[in-house]
Amino acid sequence: MDDLSILARTVVEGFFDGLHRSPFLGYSTEFSAYRAYTQGDNLRHIDWKVWGRTDEFYVKQFEDDTNLRCQILLDTSASMDFGKGDTNKFNYARILAAIIARVMVRQHDAPGLILFGDQSRQAVPAQASRYHADEIFELLTHVQAHGRTTIGPALFQLIGTITRRGMVVVISDFFTSGDTALELLRQLGGQHQEIIVFHLLAPEELDLPYDSEYIFEDCETGEELPVHAEEFRQEYQRRIGDFCERIRQECIKLEIDYQRLRTDEPLDVALIAYLERRAAL
Repeated sequence: MDDLSILARTVVEGFFDGLHRSPFLGYSTEFSAYRAYTQGDNLRHIDWKVWGRTDEFYVKQFEDDTNLRCQILLDTSASMDFGKGDTNKFNYARILAAIIARVMVRQHDAPGLILFGDQSRQAVPAQASRYHADEIFELLTHVQAHGRTTIGPALFQLIGTITRRGMVVVISDFFTSGDTALELLRQLGGQHQEIIVFHLLAPEELDLPYDSEYIFEDCETGEELPVHAEEFRQEYQRRIGDFCERIRQECIKLEIDYQRLRTDEPLDVALIAYLERRAAL
């Protein structure tokens, strides 16, 4: 847990330090407006205890009026455990979830974590606490990807409990049977939440950078398929492109922010997408 917590904090602090140093003030100005003191704010609302610890001015705002509940939905199915080293999807997804939780706590929002895969469960309820993220980090450190991507009544029931208006962040490869991935998006769209989808894929899944013949094995079912990679590459890339476009179009229809992520891309891409959505609230 300590390694993941330290990594998340290091990435987040470095990211925001970079924004404040940047000549492009858009993102840092939007971030400053969330909680940081700006000229003209009532001095009585400054949290002097925070100032004493950080030497920075933050305006105290009341939880019921200002805290945003943010649910992180993380796909823990076996198909997420794909990719080598740093490009492994599940490792990337866990780090991304931890970083977003850290940003939420930094902004005084209330992060929660829902895991879905072979089983779905509310792993950590949404709470606004400086120490609340530690529970999320602890769980993310030990959770493993396994089983099939099961999107059904159990997950929909959990989504149905998200009644207070807030934000939902979905991290998944959306490799499901039938149209259950699209049904998940529709269910979320019906909850009237602000939603951002991170469609996570490894570079090998997008590019098929293999030569000669391979036997591909389904991570979730064990089914094997012999493929001559060079002959199949063009058709494969067409199919994976169509698949991603279908998810994107459904998100557009439901007014959900869609961000496709490759695991060989820096996490800044995801953080900027999240902050843009958060700043619009």
